[in-house]
Amino acid sequence: MKLLPKTLSGKWSLGLSIAFIILIFFKILYSLHVPTFAIAALGLAGFILGIWAVFKNRDRAILNFVPIVVGIVIILWTAAELFFPH
Repeated sequence: MKLLPKTLSGKWSLGLSIAFIILIFFKILYSLHVPTFAIAALGLAGFILGIWAVFKNRDRAILNFVPIVVGIVIILWTAAELFFPH
């Protein structure tokens, strides 16, 4: 297994997930004025591309599973907000 993804979709998925992590970090710490759903859309796009890279393109890089984990966290977070609003 390699560390970095080889396919274009794998690289994009990793980049989008890293952008999601950085933007959500700045939003929490520094009150970044970007809508949360726009930031979550980056993470979900990375999730979809990560699934595409793993299953369609057979890209089994270790860092290619980071966007999948990030996407699952976003989906669970959204479901929790819908089922248990505050």
